[in-house]
Amino acid sequence: MDQMDEDFEFRVVLLKIQNSLSDTDRKQLHFLFSKDIPRSLQDGGSLEDALDALQTLFDRAKISRYNNTYLIRGLQAIERHDCVDRLLSYQKLVPAEIIPTLPEEEQRNQATMIRGLPPINISERPTNQEILDSLAEDDIMRLPPETDKVSIKFNAREPDPMDFNSINLEPFEDSSHPWTEEYSKLLNLKFHPRNYQIEIIRNAIRNGNTIVCLRTGSGKTFIASILIKYYFIKHQKTNSDKKFSCLFFVPRKAIRLQQANAILDVNNLRVQICEDDQTIDQLIGVNHVIVATPQKFVNCLNKETIRLSQIHLMIFDECHNTSGGNPYCEIMKYYSCPSKQQNTTEKPLIIGLTATISAKDTNEKQESIEKNLISLCSKLACKNISTVCDKDNIDEINREICRPTNDQFQYVSKVYYNSYFDEYLKLFQDLIKNIKLHLDGKELLDGQEIGSSGFIGQIVLLKQTFERKGDMNNIIMCDYLSLLTKKYLALKNLPFDMVIQYILQKIEEYHKGHQQSIPMNNLFYERCKMELDKILNKCMEHPTTNSKLDTLVHLLEQHATENTKGLILVQTTFYAKSLCDYLRHHPKLKDIIKTTWIVGQTSSDHALTIHEQEARLRQFQGDECNVLIATDIVQEGLDIPTCSYVIRYEFVSDEIGTIQSRGRARAQNSSYYLITECDSMNHKREKKNKFREEEMEEAIDRWRTLDKDLFQRAVEIKTNSLINDWENALRVEMQQKAMLQKIGKKNGSICCRKCNRELGELAWLKKRNTIYFINNPEFFNNNECKLDSIYENFQENLIMGDVICTCGNSLGGCQKFIDRPELGTLCALKCKQIKFKIDKQPPYIEFQQWSKNNRFEVEELEEI
Repeated sequence: MDQMDEDFEFRVVLLKIQNSLSDTDRKQLHFLFSKDIPRSLQDGGSLEDALDALQTLFDRAKISRYNNTYLIRGLQAIERHDCVDRLLSYQKLVPAEIIPTLPEEEQRNQATMIRGLPPINISERPTNQEILDSLAEDDIMRLPPETDKVSIKFNAREPDPMDFNSINLEPFEDSSHPWTEEYSKLLNLKFHPRNYQIEIIRNAIRNGNTIVCLRTGSGKTFIASILIKYYFIKHQKTNSDKKFSCLFFVPRKAIRLQQANAILDVNNLRVQICEDDQTIDQLIGVNHVIVATPQKFVNCLNKETIRLSQIHLMIFDECHNTSGGNPYCEIMKYYSCPSKQQNTTEKPLIIGLTATISAKDTNEKQESIEKNLISLCSKLACKNISTVCDKDNIDEINREICRPTNDQFQYVSKVYYNSYFDEYLKLFQDLIKNIKLHLDGKELLDGQEIGSSGFIGQIVLLKQTFERKGDMNNIIMCDYLSLLTKKYLALKNLPFDMVIQYILQKIEEYHKGHQQSIPMNNLFYERCKMELDKILNKCMEHPTTNSKLDTLVHLLEQHATENTKGLILVQTTFYAKSLCDYLRHHPKLKDIIKTTWIVGQTSSDHALTIHEQEARLRQFQGDECNVLIATDIVQEGLDIPTCSYVIRYEFVSDEIGTIQSRGRARAQNSSYYLITECDSMNHKREKKNKFREEEMEEAIDRWRTLDKDLFQRAVEIKTNSLINDWENALRVEMQQKAMLQKIGKKNGSICCRKCNRELGELAWLKKRNTIYFINNPEFFNNNECKLDSIYENFQENLIMGDVICTCGNSLGGCQKFIDRPELGTLCALKCKQIKFKIDKQPPYIEFQQWSKNNRFEVEELEEI
């Protein structure tokens, strides 16, 4: 440890001691030290006076990091034994050598008031929510300001008139009536369907409710659009006096515009998007097709502003999402459960669209693919799937919709870094450990790997505790640890110097965000700046090497040509932006590639993000760019040009993501690669995904020759079981809701069942489906959160760890609702671990299950 390190350590300890002293304590110390400090400081008890007094003691060699006896005697005299213990604990770590202190001028610059300062500039200081959000989706990158006011609205056009009576629908329904190009022109179709698409259309009409299962890029939306037109024409021929209504559901807002435009291409349909500020019931009756997210329809069904009998056809895009509490499932409860069928026997037809028959639900993933398929059919009230069975048509789809020809694991190997990388990474680790050493509650970080979600999340929770106490020093340390560790893992995957520069930039912004100087902030800023500048200077002289980046450059050299399009998939926005900048300026690629990047959207800037996506997709579709770097937004649904190669750079999701991403590489002789370290988590996950994918293909092959009666009976049995489960859950829910509404809300408190300690107000408790939770910050300040090293996604929830009472009792899970990030961190309470006091008076009330609650009403979370 050099001189700067040693002085830094000692000054942090002294700052923490001085901040814990009262003005009276300081005045007493100054009286004891009166022979060695100026008279002007002896009567002062402020922090500024105390820092000046310490500096004088430094200058006169009365104290140093190797000799604390003088200061310890003074602290013992005023009976501040806690401060004595802190100094003695620190002294055990001091090596037996004497090194001079910092220059006087530098020390004096740190002597400024901490308390009574104006608040930090909130616009520049990272918030807790920003730190937590970065775990799932990294910093939002924005286009230049001039685009901020631009948004894109869907321009619905009035459909051309059509003579429905002149159209013979037999080619739709019977293969003995050929579907010719002339017939497509008669239907006013913009494109003539391929033979395999015609087979699917006929199968779907014959099956009624069905799931269209075709690989990515095979035209599922086109098939669905033609089916919509078929049912529209049939309706007009038989019920011309009644309005035709079709709902086309998309799982994400980002693909509404794309799907609406695709439906428009079949012509003669009035298509409209349900915008964020609209409801579906406002659009019914005046449009033939409404493209919307499923939650929009659930909201209308719950409010009884719309009935299923008003809808003739429902299309479920990416229908494999039908699981758990997904809105697709909520719609199907209204469709299938007698208790929610709105006293009508009229139901719309259902068509599901998917490239995979694998389950999204974690429990169902443990079952066979055949059971997954049966379960999916039962949830969507379908007894059959529609896939290509004719051998000639199978040959056609294999010929027309190409698959990558290479081995995807070709470049999965041991990762090599040069010795400089190891040296710089250790310097960076030492900086983090150095700051952590001075953090109160640092033991909660022990056992957590630096940069892991558990490490970062624990810092956030510690900071919340310090904010409650008004502990400025520890708040600042938490902020610096967060800024340093959020991008720690990126150091191993992205250009080392680019990541360090980004971190340094964020630290600069944070330091400037304080309107006045704070000693602890200055101390850590100078330390971080010095160490990071040192690393950057070393990097400039001796750059690091990373074999993963070298492999990426090699693959682009090999595949990127003027006439090819390539896709690079990454996990976060930060990766997308950083790789784009790196590749754009790489000397070997300068004249080969033109890159752009695209990422997902947030609800706060939805219109802006749609414009960003549209603008960059146009660049990629045209001649401006030939390489697109993207997050998983392009895996599911978003339409991009056919790619000659797809590279997944340190990013693997589940088998559904693997299938969809590889489906983007459908040009002739295309290639698909994964770049990750051999035997890494991503490598193991992708091998498992590949095995599941092979199982899916085998299951589809078996289904083609399967006895359909047996399959339908299996679906029927599963459907009856599913409806029974749904009905039982709904019955209990309705009984409980009716009873609790009669009782109403109560004032009271939530207590730990083990130690009786009050945990919070009963009014803080909220309910979402079957989850009872608290997201009040005061609750987290009063209890300990023990976060897992690796977070897990389970049924649209991010499971982060456990919330522990001071007695050690586990109160529930620490988690987030993935689709409601604005709620922040919450505790999903375990009913068996808590009890209640109504009006805060005994006796305690306990329930073994939440469904047994018959004493008070709990507020239901309002969905958006």
